Amino acid sequence: MNGDPSTVFATLMQRPDIDQATAQYQQLSSELRQALSSAIPTLTPWSQFQGAVNAACGSDYPGIGDSGEILHLPIYTAPAGVTDAQWDQALNTVGQVAAKYGFDPKPQRLHDAPGDHDAIFHNVNDDGAITLDTAGQTVLGVSIGCHLTAAAKKLGHLPTTS
Repeated sequence: MNGDPSTVFATLMQRPDIDQATAQYQQLSSELRQALSSAIPTLTPWSQFQGAVNAACGSDYPGIGDSGEILHLPIYTAPAGVTDAQWDQALNTVGQVAAKYGFDPKPQRLHDAPGDHDAIFHNVNDDGAITLDTAGQTVLGVSIGCHLTAAAKKLGHLPTTS
């Protein structure tokens, strides 16, 4: 991103606020689990492994401070792993659902070894990410890129500092 905070803020104003994005991404997470379980029936039941975690937008969004945040939604696990033979099917399933939410349907494959696979899907509009990992179990994570808080978006500009 351009280093000028006003330009960064203007870019973030084009995105939904973090509460709106959270609702959309929670729906995405639910659809992903349903689609994966439908495509690969051994991927049930899904259990919440870790709760949601909020964080600051970071150095990619200079000057935003408390006006914006990112959110890592709860991480879910399924007791079964995706087999090597099912891995491409799992990626295609995630890609089809993810594309409806602005994600690139083609994953970045991080690790591809027999019995152990990791991939990430990127949202080209807001830096969101979907991670899918499988070894002994399957792990699904969804992260929301930087969005303004509802209050900052309503304000319409960066708060002035004294």
